[in-house]
Amino acid sequence: MQIFFSKYRRFLSHLVFWTFYVLFFGSVYGKYGNNFQWYFIESLCMLPFVMAATYTTVYAVLPWYLRTRKLTVTIVLVLCILLLATLGERISLRLINGLPVTSGSVLGVTFLYLFLETNFLVAIVFAIKMVKKWFEQQKEKHEIEKQNLKKELNLLKAQLNPHFLFNTLNNLYSISMKEASKTSEGIAQMAGLLQAVLYECNDAEIPLEKEVKLIENYIELERLRYGEQLQVKFEMSGTYETRKIAPMLLFTFVENSFKHGGANSEGVFFIHINISVTGKLLRFSAKNSMSVKKLAVKTKTGGIGLQNARKRLDILYEGRYRLQTDESINCYNLLLEIEN
Repeated sequence: MQIFFSKYRRFLSHLVFWTFYVLFFGSVYGKYGNNFQWYFIESLCMLPFVMAATYTTVYAVLPWYLRTRKLTVTIVLVLCILLLATLGERISLRLINGLPVTSGSVLGVTFLYLFLETNFLVAIVFAIKMVKKWFEQQKEKHEIEKQNLKKELNLLKAQLNPHFLFNTLNNLYSISMKEASKTSEGIAQMAGLLQAVLYECNDAEIPLEKEVKLIENYIELERLRYGEQLQVKFEMSGTYETRKIAPMLLFTFVENSFKHGGANSEGVFFIHINISVTGKLLRFSAKNSMSVKKLAVKTKTGGIGLQNARKRLDILYEGRYRLQTDESINCYNLLLEIEN
């Protein structure tokens, strides 16, 4: 039964509508003329003309207008259709009543009443069709926007991996230049990071625990690179075991902290990272020292990670996040809050 209604839903809805039309006008005129049976018959005789006017207007004239946007011609066409339908109704009513059909008898006050009645019904169906089409257009527009956002997000993720690989190889190169004995350990750390990025970060969201593990592995790689020059503090608080996050989102900000803090730093530098989960609020903060030479060293490859992260936040957490940065001469602060 459910399959039947699903298959013939449109036909059944139209059948119900036109049945209501016959019953409604048959009842109204039947009460007025004190002869329900006869006026039901009259409504049935008028039905083909009203249906013809309605379907021609909705399924022929309306699509033509939407393509051409010729309003004046459309109005003339609709008026002609309504006049012809009313003329057909008037003639059929006189014939079933055994009355002569002449120009004087067909046209008159009754013709005007029938014209207004037909016009009213066509207008109702026209309005229903327009509202339905508007909802369809909005749904289609939403789907297109959704697909575009998905494509943009996939593009951003595609940009993220090469950017990460470039920075990681750069770190590995720095380690080999400073202390060759640590190169093998650095390669092992890099292999673990690449494995996580390639095989564990393909979903739209991953457990926050995996993101934290990725950050911890990256910190260990940076420890190999900078040694005692680096003072890093990484803190976690709250219930984060069941929380999920877009892959490599927080990692990008951590990587950015090392870029700001470690690049061109001649002495000891610090990086403080804190992740806390309180109810539905995820709070990430990063603070790092900055070298005074940093502002003078701008590379062409800089900024891709942060731009990428901001765009991903706009797509995935629009209206549910707050990102705040503060940069001074010797310190860089970043605060990210995501409501989920």
